[in-house]
Order: sequence, then C-alpha cells, then structure tokens
Amino acid sequence: MVSYIAPPDWYNEAYFIFNYVICVLQFFGFGINLIHFSILTRPHMRSNSIYRLMIGICSCDLLTQVNTFLIFSPFWIRDSSIKEEQCYMTLTYFDAFLHLHGTTVLDITQRGASWMALFMALYRTLSVMFPLNPRIQKLSKPVFAVWTILGVLVFTSLTTWMVQARRIIKPYDWDYDCDKNEIHLNETRYGVLVPNEFSAIQSKLVSTYGFIKALPSLIDPILTFFLILELRRASKRRKNCGKCSEDRTDNTTKLVMFVTISFFLLEVPNGLSHVVNGFFYDNVPVRTISVMVPVFAEILPVVNSSSHFFICILMSTQYRETAKNLFRRAVGRHGKITFVEECNSTKTHNSVKKEPVFVKVT
Repeated sequence: MVSYIAPPDWYNEAYFIFNYVICVLQFFGFGINLIHFSILTRPHMRSNSIYRLMIGICSCDLLTQVNTFLIFSPFWIRDSSIKEEQCYMTLTYFDAFLHLHGTTVLDITQRGASWMALFMALYRTLSVMFPLNPRIQKLSKPVFAVWTILGVLVFTSLTTWMVQARRIIKPYDWDYDCDKNEIHLNETRYGVLVPNEFSAIQSKLVSTYGFIKALPSLIDPILTFFLILELRRASKRRKNCGKCSEDRTDNTTKLVMFVTISFFLLEVPNGLSHVVNGFFYDNVPVRTISVMVPVFAEILPVVNSSSHFFICILMSTQYRETAKNLFRRAVGRHGKITFVEECNSTKTHNSVKKEPVFVKVT
C-alpha cells in the first residue's frame, strides 16, 4: 500500500487544473479526429496503403481520446463532493476498475498508434530507396497495411498484458487523511497494486515494457533522417532532368515524415518513466516522480492526434481535394431552388413560349 510517498502540496491543485485543460482539449481533438476519420475512409483514400495505416492510427487515437477522458475527468463522472477523499490513496471500485482496465486499453491504443506510424515510415523509406525491388514494393499494397495494423494490435496487446496481468484490485477499510494520519473508512475502498510475491518479476517486466514503449520514438529519428536524404536526392534528380515541379511521391514522403516527427516525443516520457520505475523499484521518491511525470504527459497524445488532420491538409493534395468534396456534399444536402425554362409550342402561331418552372434540387 505505502509504495509511493505523498506528492507535494502543489501536485493536487495542478492535477485538478490539468484535468480541466485536458478534457476541454479532448472535445476538440475527438471532433477533429472524427472529421479526419471520415476523410480517410473515402473509397479512393482507402486504396492507398499510407492512408490505410493512417486509418488505423486515427482509430487508435479516437479510442485514446475516449479512455483518457474517462480516466482523467473525475469532476464530471465521479463524486468528488467530499474534500477528504482528495487526500485518500484508495479509490472507489469504479475508479479502481477504470485505473486498471482503462489504462490497459489506453496503453494498447497509444502504443498501437506509435508502432503504426513507425511501420508507415519504414515502408515508405524502403519503397523510395528500392523502387525497383518487387518484394519491397509489395509493402505498399493496401492489403499489407491491414495485416500490419492487425499485427501491431496483437503485439501491443501481448506486451501490455505482460505488465498488467499481475495487477489486482484489493479492498481496503483504512487510509490516510489530509494530515497523513491513518484512519478507518466507513465504507470499503480499493487500490490497484501488484502482490508482493510478484514484485521482483514485475519490476523487470516494467523496465522491459518501458523500453518497448520508448523504442518507436528512438527509431523515428533514424527513419526521418533517411527520408530527408531521399527527399534531397529526389530534388537533385528533378534538377538534372530539368523539372521544376514537385513530384507527388515527394509530397507523400513529406507527409509520412511529418507524421513520424509528431510521434517522436510522444512515447519518451511514458517509456522512460517505466524504465526508471523498474530499475529504482526500492527508491520510493524516484518511483513517485516516475509516476507523476506520465500523468501530465497524457496531454501529448491529445495534441499529437489532433495535429494529423492539419498535417494531411498541408502536405497532401489528394487529402485536400477529398476534404473539399466532403464539405461540398455536406453543404449541398440542404438543397437549393433553381430556375429552369420549359419550352412549350402553341397551336395558333406555331411559336415557342418559354415558361419558368421552379425545380428543387437536392
């Protein structure tokens, strides 16, 4: 139970304000990602493997937004009227359930999006470096993107289960008040913890899991470097051929590069906190800091996922045209009235008389 020291006085107030900020941002982020998802799922967009992988990333981002909202919004979906409860280390069963299973799903979706972005950059780098290799070019097939998404979700689910499987929800009838005095609780509350018999193996697994979390962000700079080199080579080739216009494949490469950069700092704080938590398992102050850091780092996935829509708008002509057509269809659904002239012939003078007819076009 007492595996962490009490946080400093400023932490609770900062955490409370942070909850407000992140929940407001999630509303905007969720709406932006819904628009982003509706554009990516158009038939001609789904025929591109890059955009199929981005559909997988966007789906994970939407689930991340929902889970983050549920876990970090106690003032909307939880009873926080009792001030004393803010000092408790224990939780209600609903909060404990969300903390255990909600963070499990959150880890799967966050890691999944990072690994999908990594494979998207890897496939793009290989395809532009080896354009004549038939095996490499198979990676750009849309069906291969689907298998990549499924493989990533299986991998992230197994690695997350590796760490979360030993955590349990334990009931408590005591806690500490705001003066750090042990008190008896009138009703049973709960805590999420790892039993003592699994503490040694858990510390090693947490360290390994932290490295797996940080791995995509560590590989991203390498892939970004190769993508930048490939863009420069393509620019030189166009100059040698006397072409001034930019190739569309370069735009796609830039799109992948910017999406990869957006994931660069996403996993570093969370991953390193797990590594520190595992290596300094007996150092209570260090473990406390390692737990506090990723709490505030949860704002990074919200900002990162919301940026993908704007990156695609700026970098992809096909995405912009699809967005414009989707907007025009949404506006055109209201319908409009136009004038159509109908020609009728008369029997007396064999002349043609034009009469206006109102037609509603929907």
